[in-house]
Amino acid sequence: MRRKAPWADAPGVAEAPAAHRGGPGRRRFLRDGATVAAGALLAMATYGGAEAAGARFEVADLSAGRLLLSRPVGEGDRILMVHVHSIAKRPVEEEFSVRNGVLSMEEMRFDTFGANLPAGPEHFGGTTTGFLREEDGYRVLHHGRPLGAVQVMVGGPEVDHTLTLPGGGRVRLLDLTRRGARVELRVRGGGRPHPAGTPETRMGMGR
Repeated sequence: MRRKAPWADAPGVAEAPAAHRGGPGRRRFLRDGATVAAGALLAMATYGGAEAAGARFEVADLSAGRLLLSRPVGEGDRILMVHVHSIAKRPVEEEFSVRNGVLSMEEMRFDTFGANLPAGPEHFGGTTTGFLREEDGYRVLHHGRPLGAVQVMVGGPEVDHTLTLPGGGRVRLLDLTRRGARVELRVRGGGRPHPAGTPETRMGMGR
């Protein structure tokens, strides 16, 4: 049984409305005893909605100063980062998109509370996240909030940061670099440059 946090019934923590619920065929993102890596959102959008020519999703090792991964992406492509929370020992999914050439946050999913995980709606500048309680866990909706580049401190095998790329291919960050390396997720080429002042965001820090 999923542990229910004492604040789960507080104002602002909503049951998922019908529009956010799936039917019997809905794929569950979080399953007991398994870390599920499924497609996450990296949508490449440009002015007028045209596909961004030459846009690529990259993973760069900032510690070593080298490019680890580069894949072409287009409008509607998805990328997901999954890791196992180091304290709760449960999977956490972070889903991103690219809007107007800026790496943006779409949502986070988890099934139990833990350190550095939200317990309700949060405010980031002009964006207020949605916090939904569903049958199989919690969803935090970021509504395409722009992040800029996302930095990740690569965790060990017990954390197992894994990316699912467009087309379904999976890449473990530990297969690209060492534990403790600082890597950056980003998009280069084909899109609108990220606006000045867009903050760098650190996520998935081996939690």
